Amino acid sequence: MKSDEIIKVLESYNYKCILNNNIIKVKLDFSQNVIIDLSNHNKTIIRDELVNWNFLSGSFKMSLKNSILFNFIAIIFLGFLCQSLDILDYSFNFTNLFLTYIAWVLIFTTFYLIKLESFKSQFIKLTK
Repeated sequence: MKSDEIIKVLESYNYKCILNNNIIKVKLDFSQNVIIDLSNHNKTIIRDELVNWNFLSGSFKMSLKNSILFNFIAIIFLGFLCQSLDILDYSFNFTNLFLTYIAWVLIFTTFYLIKLESFKSQFIKLTK
């Protein structure tokens, strides 16, 4: 399919699209973008991007895969930090903070993954 046809189909389903040199950027909810690269005529490349001020990567702009890796490293660091602060016998229970952060990361990672994969499957069905 041509880029103009793809944009018409996506806009008919109320997606906001931007075309720039055979690259279509589709804006999804909660600061998530999907980039459709049509520069190669044999293959369409679909990748994701979490833009600034989202729930997983904060003020950093990165892909969902990199965000999962970033949060995994942050969970390990926060786990060691909470464990060492519990050893120092502060009056605040840092384990609850740690478990809240893990729940936050799991919920929003699942949300962004479901949103991305459902868009990809819809896009594949629409373009066939």
